[in-house]
Formats: sequence, C-alpha cells, structure tokens
Amino acid sequence: MDLDERMKKMVKDTGEVNSVHGGYEIRVLKPTLLPWYQVVKLLIETDQEIWVNEKEGKICIFSEPKVQ
Repeated sequence: MDLDERMKKMVKDTGEVNSVHGGYEIRVLKPTLLPWYQVVKLLIETDQEIWVNEKEGKICIFSEPKVQ
C-alpha cells in the first residue's frame, strides 16, 4: 500500500487528505476523532517536515519532504 492510501485509510472521514508538492495537506474535519499521533508518526517516519496551521477556519496539517 502506498503512502497516499495509508494516510487516507488512517484519516478516514475525520479529515481530507490531499497530496501537495510531495507532501500533504490534511484538513481536520473531526478534531476529537482524528488519529493525531498516528498521522504525525507516519509523516515523521517518511521524512516529512510538519506544520500545523489554520486555513479557512479549519486546522490543517501541512507536510513536505525534508530537504537533505
């Protein structure tokens, strides 16, 4: 299973997962149900840098590949 599929399967309907520039934009729809730890851990394990911010009134997790 590729990373996109794993992320979408993990997040399910608690957020929207979009691939962006080799990373992700995960729009959190159900903050109390999102598996935060698993999402962040998977992003870290796949060498992604992570930011959390607000976009259009929703919390979003942004990631992109680490620059070596």
